Amino acid sequence: MTGGKTCGTMAHMRVAAVAMMLVLSACGTSATPTEASATPSAGTSRYTAAPTTAAPRHLPGSVVRVSINGVENPADVAVRDPGPGPVTIVLTFPFAVDRASVEKWGMSGQPTKTWLDDHTLQLVFAETEPSIGFKIAETLSASGDAVIDFVVVNVPRSSHVISVYTVADLAAAGFANLPRASGSWRVPASDGITLAPDGKRVLVYDGFGPLSGQVPAFVDLDTKATTSLTQPPTSDGWFSFADWMADGRLVMVGRGVWVGDTRAAGMKRVADAQALVGGYPWLALPDPSETRIAIWGYNSDGHVPVVDLSDGAVQMLTGPFRRCGQDAFASFAWSADGRFLAGTDCDFEEGPAKARVRIVDVAADRTVRTIEGGIMGIRGLASGDFIVIRDSGEMGAGYRLLGVVTGFDGQERSRYLGHAWWMSADHHYLLQSRFQPAGGPTYTLFDLVAGTNFDFGVPCGGRSEGGCPSPHWMRDGRLAFY
Repeated sequence: MTGGKTCGTMAHMRVAAVAMMLVLSACGTSATPTEASATPSAGTSRYTAAPTTAAPRHLPGSVVRVSINGVENPADVAVRDPGPGPVTIVLTFPFAVDRASVEKWGMSGQPTKTWLDDHTLQLVFAETEPSIGFKIAETLSASGDAVIDFVVVNVPRSSHVISVYTVADLAAAGFANLPRASGSWRVPASDGITLAPDGKRVLVYDGFGPLSGQVPAFVDLDTKATTSLTQPPTSDGWFSFADWMADGRLVMVGRGVWVGDTRAAGMKRVADAQALVGGYPWLALPDPSETRIAIWGYNSDGHVPVVDLSDGAVQMLTGPFRRCGQDAFASFAWSADGRFLAGTDCDFEEGPAKARVRIVDVAADRTVRTIEGGIMGIRGLASGDFIVIRDSGEMGAGYRLLGVVTGFDGQERSRYLGHAWWMSADHHYLLQSRFQPAGGPTYTLFDLVAGTNFDFGVPCGGRSEGGCPSPHWMRDGRLAFY
């Protein structure tokens, strides 16, 4: 009995083993997709592999054709300045484009975008866009089978943008949006630019920096017409000062002090600035009446000449107003009545730690007051006070300086934390910059009458355009950036 049971059990096991072999055999010898029939046979697996999607081909940015004002340029290669006027960039891709993969990327400025067809994108930048440059990553084909890794386009502009804003323009934009200028123009590149009080023309000249041979000239902002000045000659530059006085006279300070009418007619050299300073004039600052101008340059004893703009008469201030570091400037401010001149001074070129502010009675040529230690510079205000700039103790990216509004009596009026300060001519507004190393400066505008303030930013130009513009209060209360 026992043997019979064992034999029966073994027989069942053999059957099960054969069945298992058949199943394994069927699984191991299933037909390939090309061999399979439309109707699965008993020996064909009921399961099929999931289809795989091929990875897109990766292409370099050089496959994109780039046309700038009708001239083709290789992508990712520096291009030449396209000259004055609007700039039209046409990007031609080697395949039909998934447009969303391109349009999701931001661009400098606000170009008009037009898809001419599935392969071609046209971008039109206004002449006054301060900088043209953008990067497009992972441009996908519409079919998904190709991707362009990276395209870079940079268009240099060897000219400068001048933009004029009202306070209302700036307030309306807020901090999240760039303000819309009430007027904007592009002018030839120059390291010396001064906007005329009427906002219709600029004076270009060789400013403080490497000499370029720029002939002093007026440029009409609307017509771009250029009128060269007959005087002063180019050889008198560089010019450390060039601006219009309240009575309309144009004053320029290079090697000499030059005075003429509003259109530079009859420009006359009233004083030898270089001889008076005993070195090259580095800066010049008119008094509040704009009838005299103080001139500073590096010299051995720190004296400062004050020149009468009507006849060239000179009053010498012994100071001393000595620089606090190699290649450093002194900084100055006039009192509202023109009686006192404040300036920075250092016994040795040891930096701001031991710097002082010296306040001098101009008529008596006598120091009446000093403010000692930790002075990084001063800036005069239209109110007749000045800001003493000190280290705030902050460190790291975006650190701020301490601006202490100080009277000529030496008394502190108020404090601000920022980077630099400018007051409107009517004393109504104080503009404060906040240095942002990653994206250029942003600003806070204080309404000193209403006791309110708001923040705003302005666009920066590329390196060839001089970078971020500087603010300049106009006499009518508008702000110009250039």
